[in-house]
Amino acid sequence: MIVFATPQAARRSRLRGRRPRRLPPGTTEPQPVEITRVSVIAADPFGDPGAAREWLERCRGRDEQGSDEVEAALAHINRAVCAYRVAAANPHARDVTREHAVMVRLGYGSGSELVDGAWHDAYTLPAGQHSRRSRRRMLEPDQELAAILGGRRPGAQPSEELLLRARLDLEHGRLTEAAFEARGAAEALIAELATEDAPPAALTRHVEDATAMSRAVLSAPLDEEQAKKLDALVTALERIVRRRRHSEAP
Repeated sequence: MIVFATPQAARRSRLRGRRPRRLPPGTTEPQPVEITRVSVIAADPFGDPGAAREWLERCRGRDEQGSDEVEAALAHINRAVCAYRVAAANPHARDVTREHAVMVRLGYGSGSELVDGAWHDAYTLPAGQHSRRSRRRMLEPDQELAAILGGRRPGAQPSEELLLRARLDLEHGRLTEAAFEARGAAEALIAELATEDAPPAALTRHVEDATAMSRAVLSAPLDEEQAKKLDALVTALERIVRRRRHSEAP
C-alpha cells in the first residue's frame, strides 16, 4: 500500500498563497514549501512485535537490508508516479530518488498508525546516503555545467538526453522504453559524431544491436539475459558520450 499525504501546515500555506502578497523590502527568509509525505506499507504484516523489532534492528545494522528496503519502496513509489504521469497526461511528473527526500524513515506500527504517517518504532536514515546510481556520475559536473552555461562547451546533445532517459527507465524496470531510447540515442550519436569526427567502429554495431533489441521487445518482454545485454549496450553508449564530452578541457 502507498499513501500520499500533504501535512496540514503545508495545506494551509498553499491556501494562503493563492493571491499575490507584497513582501517587505529586504526580506530574505525562505518561504515555506509544500511537502508530500509518502508512506509505503508492506502488504504482509509481521507475525509478532518481536519479529518487527528484529527486522528493524537488521535494517539498522551494517548489512544492506536498510538500503534494500528504501530501494524497494522507491520502486513502488515510482510505479505510482508513472501511472499518474500516464493517467494525467502530465510529462512533468518526475520519478523520485533518495536525494529528493527531505527525510527517510524506516519503521513499523499498526495499520492506522502507518496510514496517518505515524509509527510504533522507527529511525531516520543519515543525511547524505546516496543511491547506487551515484557511481555513474560524471567527474567534475560543476565545472562542466559552468562551461556549458558559459558557452565554452557544447550544450546537451540529443544522444545524451536519450541515454539519461534510457538509464532511468532501465533502473526502474521499464525495459521496453529503455530499448527504444537506446536505439534513438545510438542513431543520434552516430549522426552527431559524423559531423564532428569519425564515429568509433563499434558504434555501428551498437546501432545494429539497439535496433534488434527494440524490435525484439515488441514481440515479447525481454528476459533476464536480454535485459543484461540492454544494460551493457547503454553502458557502452554512455562511455562514448562521456569520452566525447570530456575529451577536451573547457
